[in-house]
Amino acid sequence: MDIDIYRQKPLRVHNFMAGIPLRTLERVELPGGREGMTIEEISGVVGFGGEVEMEVGPVTQALFRLRTSIGHVLRWDEAKELVESVSFISRLNEEDRARSLVVPGKPAGISRILYRFDNETLGEIINRTVHCFWLMATERTASGYALWFAVYVKKLNWFTPIYMALITPMLKWIIYPAMLKGVKRRWEQAFPKAGGSQGVADAAQRQAGQAIQNQGG
Repeated sequence: MDIDIYRQKPLRVHNFMAGIPLRTLERVELPGGREGMTIEEISGVVGFGGEVEMEVGPVTQALFRLRTSIGHVLRWDEAKELVESVSFISRLNEEDRARSLVVPGKPAGISRILYRFDNETLGEIINRTVHCFWLMATERTASGYALWFAVYVKKLNWFTPIYMALITPMLKWIIYPAMLKGVKRRWEQAFPKAGGSQGVADAAQRQAGQAIQNQGG
């Protein structure tokens, strides 16, 4: 993946996350779709962004459950005081807050959404092991859309490098590929490569609309 191409994209995240290491970068082609789809609509179709449960295989599900169980025992995820003290929500300026389609700090699963623009969403995850940020951004292409997925990680304490060294192979070889495979599968189900029927497109539109309605609630 050419990081330079990514950094040339007109995305707020580049300045917002200045100085924070980029750990993961992926680009997924999404052929087809409807004209003028927003990131909320695309997220509603592919099931990514914190509001919709991802379709992943049993191995990935087992790994998620294992991490949740360990975190519960060691109290890694009980970090309300950390959220208040280290969250990047304070980096948002007035323009960011005005542009955001959701209230900054809106919970989304284990994440909090820092901002969501028409084609860009940035969320953060804070626990006692790591301060992680994930980006989803979309762009129009000649064949449809492309989805950018990026992960930034800020060192939180002495355990962060150890934790990342332990989980990076699992993320790189199992979890991220499974998530992105699910993105492609759901998109292709909604928008078959051959173009599909209007009924399929209408179903995808209803699915995206329902996701947006759930987000607003």
